[in-house]
Formats: sequence, structure tokens, C-alpha cells
Amino acid sequence: MKRIFVILAVATALVSCNSHRVVISGDVLGVEDGTIYLTEPTRNGAVIDSTLISGGKFVFKLDDAAPEFYAIKSAEGVITMLYTESGKITVAGNVDNSSVTVTGTAANEALGKFNEDMTLLNQRYAQAADDNQRAEIRAEYDTFLDSTVESNLGNIFGVSLFIDTKGYELSAAEMIAKLESLSQEMKALPVVAQTVEKCNRKMRTEPKSEGSDFVPTYINIEQPNVDGQMVSLQSIVEKKGNKYVLLDFWASWCGPCMGEMPYLKEAYAKYHKKGFEIYGVSFDRNADAWKGAIKKQGMQWVNVSLLESFNNQAATDYVVESIPTNFLIDCSNGEIIAKNLRGEAVLEKLADLL
Repeated sequence: MKRIFVILAVATALVSCNSHRVVISGDVLGVEDGTIYLTEPTRNGAVIDSTLISGGKFVFKLDDAAPEFYAIKSAEGVITMLYTESGKITVAGNVDNSSVTVTGTAANEALGKFNEDMTLLNQRYAQAADDNQRAEIRAEYDTFLDSTVESNLGNIFGVSLFIDTKGYELSAAEMIAKLESLSQEMKALPVVAQTVEKCNRKMRTEPKSEGSDFVPTYINIEQPNVDGQMVSLQSIVEKKGNKYVLLDFWASWCGPCMGEMPYLKEAYAKYHKKGFEIYGVSFDRNADAWKGAIKKQGMQWVNVSLLESFNNQAATDYVVESIPTNFLIDCSNGEIIAKNLRGEAVLEKLADLL
């Protein structure tokens, strides 16, 4: 639940085909005179524009600017984050006491209100007397998030928030259906097209959806094991005696991944002789850390890694954006029949199957 009570500064870059003029006027205390920059966080801080600030005052004028999520930065650090929506945007406040606000357009004011409300929720959560109160606040957060998204799907903040927070909860088919219901203006945002494209790839490896005729099958992976020998997923799926293979993406540095190991070890001990195998793909970078985790955890199944973190074709093919992520494969036909079996769920599923 850690991510729930972090104030969201949504960093999804959104680009529109519609040209428009943006004027950002600032009057901000706590910033030294000199040059300040408009940067794009999602492209490693690429500088989009620069201007001078004097006595706290500055102006950015952008012609034919696309709606993006940007940061305004000085030599000392970030002044504020904002959306470059068409119109006049005002930045005001004091950097020293974090009181900078952004007003003037729907998305920026919605983001500001959202962060204010999240601050209050954070404070109440920190001051909660017991688990019951914390559970009530978590439930309140869920309702608050849903209502914020629904009331802002007509601006880029709402679309950003929806994609960033619901992308992990909804199936690919559900996400596509929701995006298709947006206005033409919002559907014109390339981030929507990018998300739809990603969801179409995701559907190739997601369990069959109700009402769908598409049967997802595994995509082969071939990477070196701890001895440096290349081992393919296909060879494990097609190995005589194997009935079900769990393709598990993990890493030694991933706490939740380590939390899943007791369940996987129990499942392996109980069902391996009945035809259950695990093909673990690590997103480690350090060989010693990877091999050390395998030894410490007693992971007796197949383990492979390119030692390149998420930078490998398997992450792309299976659209793995966070770990742990797993896929259960039926060896009889190669079909992916389940995804993200966490905790007891993997044991329950195997009990039904084997």
C-alpha cells in the first residue's frame, strides 16, 4: 500500500496533435536570479525551453506547444511541476516553504487540488490510532481516487491519473474499452494511442478474456542459467512430464519478490513431481546478487538471466513493467491460463489443476 499515500506528481508525457499557445507567468520567492528551465521529466530532464528569472518573476511563452507534463527548474532544483495546457498559467509562491501553486487551467488546478487532498489523507493516515482507522482511510483513498479520475477524464491530468493508477489493475481489454470511451480530443493524445498499442501487446500474454476468441500463448525466451548455458522456455514447456510451467519475473533486490519465494518453494515441493515447473527470469544486474539469492532462497527450479534488469526482449514481449509478475502456462497447448498468482493463489490454482 506504500504507493497509495505518496502524493502523486503524475509523470506521464502527453502529446496532442492540436497546436496551441501557452503562457506561463511566474512570481516565485526563494529562487536566485538567473536562468531557469522548462524540462521534461520523462525524457531524463530534457530541456524544452529556458528564460530568465529576476526578482522571482519570469515568463515562458510557447507557441504550438503540445500538452505535456513538465518541470520548471533552477540551478538549485525543481520550482514546480505543471501541465502545459493552452492558455495562461500562473505560478506563484515560495520555494523555501514548498508553497508554490499552479493555477489558470483545468488540469493544473485539478492536480493542485488533488495534491492538497492527498496531503490531508497522508497526515490522517500517519496519525491514525490503529489498523481499523488506517483501513478506513485506505478505503476513503480508493473512493477519492476513483472520483478524481472520473471527474477529470476531460483533461490531461485525469487521463494521466487513470493510466498511471489503473494500468496495473485493469486487464488490457478493460483498459482499451475505457480509453475508447474518452472524448475525441483526449483520444487524440498520443499517450492514449501508445497505451492502446501496449495493451494490444499485453493481450497476447494475458489469460483469455470472457467473450474473447483470442487464445494467448507463451512467447519463447532463451537466456543463460547460472552456469552460463542457454536455456529456453520452450524446452521447459515441451519437456516430457511437465504439465504446467510458471514463468516468473523477479529480482534479488525486489522485496515483494522475496516475499513470494516461500509460496513458490511450497508449490514446487508439493507439485513438481506431478508436472509443475518454474522458469524464473531475473531482472538482476549483479551476478553475485542473483546467484546468492538463488542459493539463499533454495530456488531449485530453472533460473535464467541476462543481468540487464528490464532491458531485455522478454520484458518487452510480456509487457513486464513491475515485478513480481508471473504467467502460468499449460504445457499441453502452450496457452497462458493465469497471470500474477500471488501468495496462496499459486497453491490454490495448482490444487485445482493437479
